[in-house]
Amino acid sequence: MLSWIQQRWAALWLLVAAHGALCLFLYGFFPLKYHSGKLAHMDDLPNFINGVSIDGHEVYNSGENSVILMVIDGLRYDFATEEYMPFMGELLKNKSGCIYVSVAEPPTVTMPRIKSPERKKEKAQWRRTINFWRDIFAMMTGSVSTFADVALNFGAPAVRGDSVLRVTKSRGRRSVMYGDDTWLRLFPGLWADSDGTTSFYVTDYTEVDNNVTRHLDKVLAPDEKKKPSFDFLVLHYLGLDHIGHLEGARSPKIKPKLLEMDDVVKKIYAGMRTWDRSGILIICGDHGMRDAGGHGGATAAEVLVPLVIIKSDNFQCPHPLGPGPTVAQVDVAPTVAWLLNAPIPGDSTGRILPSLLPVDYRQHLYLLHVLAAHNAKQSLPANTEFYQQFKRAESQFAHFLSTGQESAAKIAKDFYEESLEDMSKYLTETTTDFDLFAIGIAIFVLYILTGALLCVTLYSFQQDPQRKTSVVRQHRSQASTIVAFAIIFFLISSTLLISCFISETKSRFCSFNPIWSIGFIAVSLAVTAGYFVIKSAIERTKDLSALRELNAIDYLLIIGTLFHSWSFFGTSFIEEEHMTWYFFWNTLMFFILIRTIVVVVVYFTKRWSGATEFQDKLDLRDKMSSVGISIVPQWVLLIALHRYLRTMNQTGDRWLFLPDTADWLNAPENSFYLEAHIVIGTILTFGVCLWNVRHMNNFMQMHSALTVCATACVFLYRISTNALDTRYAFLKTYDPVIIVNVFWGLLIFQVLFELATYIGMFTKCGFKPKNNRNKFTYTKPKAKSEDYFYDEMDEPWNFEEVKLNLARSLTHIMYNDMMLIIILLMRPHNVIMVPSIYFTCVLTSKCLDHKFLDSRTARRTEVADVLSQALVHLWIGVLFYFYQGNSNSLASVDLGAGYVGLREYSEVKVALRMGLHAYAGPALAGARLFCALTTAPSITWNQYLQSVWRVINIFALQRVYQLVIYCVIATIFRHHLFVWTVFSPKLLYDFVATVFSMQSLSTIGNIVLLTHVTSWFARLFTYKTTL
Repeated sequence: MLSWIQQRWAALWLLVAAHGALCLFLYGFFPLKYHSGKLAHMDDLPNFINGVSIDGHEVYNSGENSVILMVIDGLRYDFATEEYMPFMGELLKNKSGCIYVSVAEPPTVTMPRIKSPERKKEKAQWRRTINFWRDIFAMMTGSVSTFADVALNFGAPAVRGDSVLRVTKSRGRRSVMYGDDTWLRLFPGLWADSDGTTSFYVTDYTEVDNNVTRHLDKVLAPDEKKKPSFDFLVLHYLGLDHIGHLEGARSPKIKPKLLEMDDVVKKIYAGMRTWDRSGILIICGDHGMRDAGGHGGATAAEVLVPLVIIKSDNFQCPHPLGPGPTVAQVDVAPTVAWLLNAPIPGDSTGRILPSLLPVDYRQHLYLLHVLAAHNAKQSLPANTEFYQQFKRAESQFAHFLSTGQESAAKIAKDFYEESLEDMSKYLTETTTDFDLFAIGIAIFVLYILTGALLCVTLYSFQQDPQRKTSVVRQHRSQASTIVAFAIIFFLISSTLLISCFISETKSRFCSFNPIWSIGFIAVSLAVTAGYFVIKSAIERTKDLSALRELNAIDYLLIIGTLFHSWSFFGTSFIEEEHMTWYFFWNTLMFFILIRTIVVVVVYFTKRWSGATEFQDKLDLRDKMSSVGISIVPQWVLLIALHRYLRTMNQTGDRWLFLPDTADWLNAPENSFYLEAHIVIGTILTFGVCLWNVRHMNNFMQMHSALTVCATACVFLYRISTNALDTRYAFLKTYDPVIIVNVFWGLLIFQVLFELATYIGMFTKCGFKPKNNRNKFTYTKPKAKSEDYFYDEMDEPWNFEEVKLNLARSLTHIMYNDMMLIIILLMRPHNVIMVPSIYFTCVLTSKCLDHKFLDSRTARRTEVADVLSQALVHLWIGVLFYFYQGNSNSLASVDLGAGYVGLREYSEVKVALRMGLHAYAGPALAGARLFCALTTAPSITWNQYLQSVWRVINIFALQRVYQLVIYCVIATIFRHHLFVWTVFSPKLLYDFVATVFSMQSLSTIGNIVLLTHVTSWFARLFTYKTTL
């Protein structure tokens, strides 16, 4: 098993296994709702009330109606006023319409408000385990959906359960839909006519609504019998939500868009008045919008939305002026079904909106009875107070039918309403459950993998001599190793199997169907591998004396990293995680400032006093001349820069409403300063890229030219999207999509050109660099000795030196390309973040050097340097993640970055852009660290691989350690009040962060692999011609 811990990519494989364990945890933590599968029919209507006969089909009749459901995406409650929507406000003021306060349960996204998900038994089930949506009231099924709905929000399969659209079609009603194409994917085959528009192209807020409105004249026009061409019309407008995502709720585009929606309401109202039947318009938002833009949190602006009822004739709102009663979005489903004389959908828990209930006592009470009886059939316990209240109401209703006493009717009405309220609450809370067995297994696996990563990391901290082993051990029988592995695997599998039977769990992990059997075996393999890694590492970790070089700042980094995960026991530390990192970083900067001042003062004091230890050390003098006393003012300037960047974007939850620097910069009167940020940030990034070109081969100055062209594309894109102003008007006419495509082509060509240079294709074709600047030249630095035999391609050739040059070049190309891509994706005011990350990394690395102003050659600080540099770059990455405005709320996800350079929605491209933009800080800080590893003084190829090995171990350990701690915390607080609004979104972010950690570490592995592969090609092209 020694090769497992010596394998340089063992940590990456353990991280992949931890990701699989996290998926199992998410499956168990996010409950999946089990639907009854019941389909409603008109024959289900009761014809007897406690033994008293009643004609259900006759009473359950709302008349001839046409219903229009107008969903304005992102419409929050304070938008439904006369200021923004004057016509609708006038109707409400005259009581020709009713307004309700509708509560959209957080997290607020579009799709869960449309559907209630079905429990899948196919591949889609894995996608659902990473969807974090629960208790979101569903408008079409009338039932709550689980929190596990995120993936379906980006690619939902069809709803298989009951819905308003199914029951209305079964009654011969004609349904039409214009707007968000999500409806078409969820309810295929149920529309008589439709025209869908993609909901993900958030940069479009004009055509996406015009595509809906253009159908109104035709669809609202009555036929020769003055009847409309539909029974149920759905209009879903997306433009308002798109503006909110891009510019926030205070954007000047908000009011014109709401006035446009008000004109649509006016047109619909005028059209309904031309019909000979009653028209009912229901206007609602599926979620609100926070001031800074976006949604997904639990603030009032995000969860409180208006629900407006407008009828075409003889309607008087029964509620007083002002906000009406609070209703749930599940109430839309039974209301629409009743208005269209269709049965209540099978799993509905909603109620009919009060203003649309009939005035007639008999009909009114019958509707309440139908709703209560419908809920009572959904496995309600008979010993509850609300069930007994329902039976009392039923008895009073029967008494009213027999005697006609109004007092009995009033009592029955009160009893029904009380029981319905409690029934809905009970059904909402009890239709889901956690899979605690899967959660426990996942946490156990994560614990084992964390221990394995810790052991591998400590093993890698040993110096080379301590990691050597005897030939006997190294060539131990492979058969005995396989037998030992098989025995441990059998024991662990048996233990898991026995646990399944003893616990009598209903977890699908123990269902042993083909899919879950693979998961069962994978868990056993992961635990077995983790055991052997831990065992082998403990046996062979003999000397950790290298850690004696750790200083106070190193311990601050270690303790801060460890403590951060435990801070999540407080919900406020999750919502305001950025404050923890700001405190850590300020403390670190203060410690470094004090240490730097002390070191510089001590040096000059002893030098001026003539101390012998400083007199004859020219290398120390040279180092001071390169660092100089200027290090102190540089650090002070860095502190000032971070203080400014911290004010750029308000994040978290508590102070999110406060204005920030970004708000000031984005104000129209401050456009000059915003453009200055773009120009300064882009030029500084360009300068950094040109500085990094020195580490590339730069054959024929090609890299310099490509960097200039790519930066020009960034400027052209900003001009074409009106982020930058220019006197040359023709530049604004350039197509941004074409500019971005050219940009991508330049970056791809740069990588291919470097590989071709390395292989030697240009040299073979007769192109030779001037002044011997080719870093990929193969030479014989020493001749073959007489007493040692060299293979044909062995030591005399400098292959390892050239491979190191290629790794250095590719790493810097990756870093340059990443910086250029990110400044293209960034919001204009955040562009300055990119060069700031570089300057922070460079200056911090210089100050954390363990040989800072210390020339003692006997000190072995490689391990301490790698540990401190890895941790501080992790800190810098997370710090800038929050500087950028990100948080642990789903509302902070910036969808706009996913559509840069795209004409149409593409899942993969949008996801990659959004991911890179969100994790720009960690990505750039990590890339900068790996660049620094390749440029360390006098580094060799093997030393580089060893440093990469240690850094990957540290990164993987930190990620898995944070995962296991947070999974334990989330499990402990699974019944907490904020479990779905605070703890769960953080789990989603941890899942995405783990995916991108695997991707980033795999990229470094691919660079190393690429050096080996291209080295083989180089031997074919170069060696034979040079020999």
